[in-house]
Amino acid sequence: MGISSLLDLPIQLLMPSSLSPIREISLKTIPHASKIDIKNVLEARYGFEVEKVNTLNMKGKKKNRGGWVIAKPNYKKAYVTLKRPLSTSQDLLPQSSMIKD
Repeated sequence: MGISSLLDLPIQLLMPSSLSPIREISLKTIPHASKIDIKNVLEARYGFEVEKVNTLNMKGKKKNRGGWVIAKPNYKKAYVTLKRPLSTSQDLLPQSSMIKD
């Protein structure tokens, strides 16, 4: 992968449910991204210090809709272990309800 397309690698962060310090994060990205590409993007764009990357190739879910088979696209799931844990705060997570004045 070229250096120009490396920073445009689509990555979707799957947020954890608890607010404890995060040592491992999970990502969803395109199927042809390699472990080295994922590590380089996380270090260059987001400033994470990556220890290791484990990946899984996931097949898109298929559904039958009125005689047609509709398939979601395939993707790669990556589990990234960080050298230093991330500390999360309540401000980072989306709020479930708005405060009324």
